[in-house]
Amino acid sequence: MPESAPESALDDAAEQPRLPALTRVLTGPPGRVLLPLVALAGLILLHDRSLPGGGPIAIFLLGLLIAFIAVIVWIPRFGVGLLRSDGRPGLLKHWARWAAAPVMGLAVAGLVHFDVPFTARFALSEASLERVARAVATGTEPESGDRWVGLYPVTSIERIEGGARFLVSDTGFLDQYGFAWSPKAPPTEESRTVYTHMDGPWYVWESRW
Repeated sequence: MPESAPESALDDAAEQPRLPALTRVLTGPPGRVLLPLVALAGLILLHDRSLPGGGPIAIFLLGLLIAFIAVIVWIPRFGVGLLRSDGRPGLLKHWARWAAAPVMGLAVAGLVHFDVPFTARFALSEASLERVARAVATGTEPESGDRWVGLYPVTSIERIEGGARFLVSDTGFLDQYGFAWSPKAPPTEESRTVYTHMDGPWYVWESRW
């Protein structure tokens, strides 16, 4: 009596050797570890680039390290899946998961290249910064520090000639950075102080070490 088709299919499947564990991992799509690591690295780098002068160097290097690890894990796995005949179907089936990491990487690189994190964070904070700067410059609000102004943690707010300036916490490596508001003229340069014009009355304030 001829063997039934379902039984034949089961026998064929049983005869196929099971792939080694490492091969199964290498040909499998990125999942619950790699993709969150890529997202974490992207958030760290975007946050760093949103601050004047950049954020703490240790956190920035951590973001680069995580991104580097993600790259050296993703590329070999994709290569194995592409080169093995039993891996290519998985690439097509899980194309979105394979594409997620490089898409996130390209998005972060593009946003950083066009200075979007810094521009967006400052734009969302500008009204609050200007309100406090006007109050400090006119003396209706005292100089202060250790507070949030807009989306920036500020360690000091000082009155300067014709305006005010803010020192943002955890910026730069040795130097510290912040903003200066000076609507009538560029701020007066001081020893170990550099002002770089942004737009209108706003300047990036660099307090050199």
